[in-house]
Amino acid sequence: MIARSFVKKALSLILCTSLAGALFTGCKNGDDLFPSIPPENGETESTEPSESSSDPVTNEEIRQLHVALPYSDQTIQCLAAMLYCKNNGIWDSSETGLTVDTGYLTSVASNYVVTNSGCGTTGVNLELLKSWEADNSMPDLFLAQDSSSVYKAGYSEALNDYLSDSKYLNVQSIYSGALTADSSEGVFYSVPHFCSAKIVMGNTEYIPSGTGKLQTKNTTDNLKDYLSAIRKEYRSIVPFASAYELIPYLGSAFNGDNRTSYMLFDEYLKDKDSATTISNKAASYVKSLYSSSLASDFAGGADPVYSRKAALWVDSSADIRVWADYYPGSLYLLHLPCADATNVGIPYLSTYSLCVSKGSSNGDFASEFAAFISFDPDAQLLIYRLEDMTGFMPLTRNDAVWDLVSGDKLFGHMAADFRQTMDNAVYCPDSFDSRLFTKTNEYTAEYVRQNEEFAPEKCYG
Repeated sequence: MIARSFVKKALSLILCTSLAGALFTGCKNGDDLFPSIPPENGETESTEPSESSSDPVTNEEIRQLHVALPYSDQTIQCLAAMLYCKNNGIWDSSETGLTVDTGYLTSVASNYVVTNSGCGTTGVNLELLKSWEADNSMPDLFLAQDSSSVYKAGYSEALNDYLSDSKYLNVQSIYSGALTADSSEGVFYSVPHFCSAKIVMGNTEYIPSGTGKLQTKNTTDNLKDYLSAIRKEYRSIVPFASAYELIPYLGSAFNGDNRTSYMLFDEYLKDKDSATTISNKAASYVKSLYSSSLASDFAGGADPVYSRKAALWVDSSADIRVWADYYPGSLYLLHLPCADATNVGIPYLSTYSLCVSKGSSNGDFASEFAAFISFDPDAQLLIYRLEDMTGFMPLTRNDAVWDLVSGDKLFGHMAADFRQTMDNAVYCPDSFDSRLFTKTNEYTAEYVRQNEEFAPEKCYG
């Protein structure tokens, strides 16, 4: 899995050097997260701009910010101008992020100076942060692949004080699970910016003629029958490549409609025996695919996905554009299977979040900018309008933003499905900066090659 990840990164660079990132936002009613944290001065929260934010621009009031975001300079400048307009009461309420003229935004005389050094579509990892620190080039704000690892490594600030009275953090319009996924023991260390989902991808070159393409939503039995039909018709290819990657996400499939955490880690801490029983069902199912020759990691010594000898494989929706370029006109998408056809399905999501660098002298402005571009509907609409964000989903409930995402020609139909189940989402790691993610991938790959019982604790390290 690790080797495959490196190949995928290289492939992404070759195929997607022009790709800008993707993102945005959503919520859960009744939760009281950031707004419950009182400001240091004890004053009540205000949703009105301060008097100072309405003052005329002067040279002494320049607000500077260095960011590392996966957007074009035009998008960054338009977002900064939009924030300035909204903070200073000059935003035309009849406009939206879809209708506002970008020429107007770039012409706004603003004292907000935001420079962008850029980053990959899913953010930066610990290795890059370490090099930035060594070069003394750390931005004030950056998109992170795994915000928890970044915070634990000491590269980012706690944001409670900055965001406790933010007018852009309306908990009635944000999926609360995303906020809590970026926190630990009441400390919020990043702003969730957008998310991807774990899905199954397929190559239409190997659709069995007798059955046709599998439906987007299917059961574990449907999937197995489909793979059997593929094996019968296409003897030289791998029906399901590296199927072991399914194991961490099938807990809910074999536990009714109950949400189970990534690799049942949370459940294991509460009830070891119960978690082991559920994880064994998932692991045994995947292992049966290998024992029946319906799954394999290699074809003729090569990774079957990259050699175009695989019918199906597991991946993040964040990589849809890469695979669409690599499989032009032949890529199709499926949801993770459920054991019971009546299950609505549980989304397994990974968030990509905005972190304020440790010791930044612009922490207040960085936090405000992060909350604005992540949760203001017009900012989100503008980003989706100017950037290609296929495969990414919002973390707010805004209808206009979701409608825009659902209109994407590649991912839109699947995003519309996820929209109905976002409240039930499981948030899980998708970066090798996470020890849990790394250990799980290593162990599950070993498991399918051995005859022993599945031991979930070996994933936790």
